[in-house]
Amino acid sequence: MRSLLPALLLGATVSLACAAEGPNTGGITVVRPWARATPGGATTGVVYLEIEAAAGASDRLVSVETVAAGRAELHTHVMEGDVMKMRPLAAIELKPGGSVTLSPHGDHIMLLDLKGPLKEGDHLPLKLRFETSVSIEVDVPVAGIGATAPANGDNGTHQH
Repeated sequence: MRSLLPALLLGATVSLACAAEGPNTGGITVVRPWARATPGGATTGVVYLEIEAAAGASDRLVSVETVAAGRAELHTHVMEGDVMKMRPLAAIELKPGGSVTLSPHGDHIMLLDLKGPLKEGDHLPLKLRFETSVSIEVDVPVAGIGATAPANGDNGTHQH
């Protein structure tokens, strides 16, 4: 019994440490989320952000949800001849210790069937679903219509 006590205490300590981290955190962090304002009557919008994976962590962003739109999709831009076109993506890969930036003219989140215009200064909720980690809920600030970067230099960080 004496030799079991240290092992039981060690096991309890490890369990408490894991519980404090949260379930299956995966080491994924979302930074600098932002959306561009839309003109009245627009039915589509776009969200940009950066996703960082801790060293040794990897995952795949597989879907996105928001109450601000009927649906949200992962998209990329591709050149076909002299024409740039958008194409849906099944997932966005996150490599260990790396980051992926969703930005204008690159990978991005497309909001389809907007329920109302995205107005500068507003915020919209976004849920990112990953293949192996828990989902991350992000508060996305809306920048101006012609913005090329987050509003007011917003550097919001969201982890799970």
